[in-house]
Amino acid sequence: MNKAIDKYLKVYAEHEVNQFDSFPVDISFKHAVVIPAYKESSDFIERFVSSKLAEQESLMILVINQPESETSNLAQTRLFKSAVALGAIVWQSGELSLVKVKGKSACLLLVDRFNRPIPEKQGVGLARKIGVDLALAMVHKNILASSWIHSSDADAHLPHDYFSATAKVSNAAVAACFNFTHLSDNQAIHKANQEYERALRYFLAGLDYAESGYAFFTIGSILVFEATAYAKVRGFPKRSAGEDFYLLNKLAKLGRVDFLPDTKVTLDARISDRVPFGTGPAVGKILTLNQQGLEYHYYHPLTFHLLKECLKAFQSLWQYREQLENWLALQSDELSAVLTELDINAFVTKHHASSQIQFNKQLKVWFDAFKTLKFIHAARDNFYPDLPLEQAMRQASFYNAIG
Repeated sequence: MNKAIDKYLKVYAEHEVNQFDSFPVDISFKHAVVIPAYKESSDFIERFVSSKLAEQESLMILVINQPESETSNLAQTRLFKSAVALGAIVWQSGELSLVKVKGKSACLLLVDRFNRPIPEKQGVGLARKIGVDLALAMVHKNILASSWIHSSDADAHLPHDYFSATAKVSNAAVAACFNFTHLSDNQAIHKANQEYERALRYFLAGLDYAESGYAFFTIGSILVFEATAYAKVRGFPKRSAGEDFYLLNKLAKLGRVDFLPDTKVTLDARISDRVPFGTGPAVGKILTLNQQGLEYHYYHPLTFHLLKECLKAFQSLWQYREQLENWLALQSDELSAVLTELDINAFVTKHHASSQIQFNKQLKVWFDAFKTLKFIHAARDNFYPDLPLEQAMRQASFYNAIG
């Protein structure tokens, strides 16, 4: 028995996992992908069932959901019926319906969270959590063979090696991100998405240059993670946006987050207002700027140089834990000011009695992906204002090498 998964399912999982008791003993799967869907057409399901992925005893866990503020469930009902029409329902329990796809080895596990809508503030985070919790329960019950659970979205075109690519993940990894690209037939939207994609790759290159332990993409469409690690960090946070960022932030404290450059997920480039921040809203902002003849600004490359300086300086912090002011005096004025704003004094005070190994371990936990982002924002607000993206990339020596 896997104690971490067992505890998670008993204490932290969503109630849908309890509906598996009557699941047929003669049905099992090798791989699973979880996709939340709200106001989506059935195109992505049809792509999946007509692909090679559907020939691999695979399962798409489709969490059809809507927020409590939504007054009509017509779009979600239509999607549910379209999914059922691709095969036949072979099992039902509560809000779960298992559809065996006609002529394929694949199945669709439909989760009805539109007749019982999701709380507004819990949004896509809860939808993803429900789906992955179900996959976790299937791993626990030996219904699902692979312990690598895939997370994607309806706008994703999944490559033929989507499931097999996890064989390339390192032994130290607890999660991985696939490569990706955005495409659109609308040239204005395509251009805006390409610009945002360049910004993401530039940002990752900066983190990599600084040797941050949190240098990975945080895009919900391209994630895969190991089941036990997912259980240990208590799953996706139930929030309306940023759930992918916060999950990976927790997972990275357990092990590596690998990048799979040779397996590319193609994402439909589109504008979206379904979440308060992320790709959709960012692309909408860039599109508006482009229409006004204005440039999209992004982080100054010197913010990443300062981050690199910070992470290197942390190597000697423990030795100065009783004289933090002396340590800060050894740093540049910019670094000293930013770390003071982030209240490094509170961290050192709390852990000053720790051994060097424990201190540095806690320092990595404290200076996580969220703190790293706060560091970059503080550097931007106080010292290095954003530059036009193209200018920032030209000035960044690290981007040419990695981007």
